[in-house]
Amino acid sequence: MQDRHTFGSSTIAVLAAGAIAMAAGSPLAAQSRGKVLTPPRPADSTARPRPPATAASTPNAANTTAGTSSAGAPPVIPQSPVLDSIREAVFRNLLERDRAGFATLASAFCLALSADDFKKSGVPAGRADPPEAMVRRLYTPRAPARRASGCTFSGTQAAGGSVPGHALLYTVGAIDLQSPSRAEAGAGYTYDGFSSGGYTFNLERVDSGWVVKQWRMEWTAKP
Repeated sequence: MQDRHTFGSSTIAVLAAGAIAMAAGSPLAAQSRGKVLTPPRPADSTARPRPPATAASTPNAANTTAGTSSAGAPPVIPQSPVLDSIREAVFRNLLERDRAGFATLASAFCLALSADDFKKSGVPAGRADPPEAMVRRLYTPRAPARRASGCTFSGTQAAGGSVPGHALLYTVGAIDLQSPSRAEAGAGYTYDGFSSGGYTFNLERVDSGWVVKQWRMEWTAKP
């Protein structure tokens, strides 16, 4: 009986040892042992801190800044009595000769200045009003001129041909003083949403002032 009891105890001990060994080799045991023996690694963000956000890395920050700075930038228009006298001569030629061909349809005659040479089609970078004294001198009952800022432009084209009752905008642009008595000036017209075009005027200075000697149409366009 004593030998059988001893053999049974040994067998139980062996089985218990095998069970412990199997439990130790299971994934759950390995995971538990790993958690205990291996401390967690520090996060990468603590070792390599992120740089602070800048305007360039912020979404749309650069675009917003660029759009804000360019939207309100006024055009740079050179000013002098000589340049104004050339502009007035060009305006007078445009209004009296009806270079755009829409004077009988226009509801308003609007005047503006720009820095464009109008040799190619496109919208000028910006416009500015001419001096009020110049506008008053150019005003006639046939073409009651006003500054462009006082005009309303719809920018739409009516179907079926001509568009009566829209504003006619004349703009005098860049001026090249080739000599004290010769100059070249760019100009353009826009008949509100229906037609536009560009001109080049050649002027000479005579005793009475600047006069247009030649002009040519550079381009015309319809939307």
